Amino acid sequence: MEFKHKSVLLQECIQGLNIKEDGIYVDGTLGGAGHSSEILKRLSSKGKLIGIDRDEEALKAAKENLKQYSNVKYVHGNHDEEVFPHYVVYKDIFVTHGNDYHVYSGYDELIEACKENKCHICFHGHTHVPTIQVHEGITFVNPGSAMINRGSYGYGTYAIVDTEPFNVIFYDNLDHHICNQEVLDEGMQLLKEFKKLVKNMK
Repeated sequence: MEFKHKSVLLQECIQGLNIKEDGIYVDGTLGGAGHSSEILKRLSSKGKLIGIDRDEEALKAAKENLKQYSNVKYVHGNHDEEVFPHYVVYKDIFVTHGNDYHVYSGYDELIEACKENKCHICFHGHTHVPTIQVHEGITFVNPGSAMINRGSYGYGTYAIVDTEPFNVIFYDNLDHHICNQEVLDEGMQLLKEFKKLVKNMK
């Protein structure tokens, strides 16, 4: 069956990203690479795009659609196979979906992975909760989910990150407004609840 995917709010997202030609961009739901294709058109050879998706057919379609670009890394989300890496390291940045490191239980495993790879910044997902935390000198950023949020605020989230100097801004996916602190505070509370639930299940 042919993979089909329609990009949502394509021009609004591209405009909101204010893309820098040498930047590093992460597409957390790669799909058919509609958004990623537009990002890559605006990148120089020094820029990089990391595409993540749990759907194997989506990744295959994306690789075909983006085959003219050499500055793309593909990461399979949940249920990884050997075709796609479980994580990507670029300079001192560690990117992974998060399920392999049991992030619902905390960051212990992910901290060790970052240390082993000498990374000081980590981007991950899996919990669908927007958060930014610092543990043992490593900054962990989860942009949340543009499609399936787990908070009471009723919209998805994404993040735009500058690495020099390091700065993270979270946005809602409806009006592309900056998320208020209450959204991030609720995210931290949700993570605490997740951790309790996982602990009680053991």
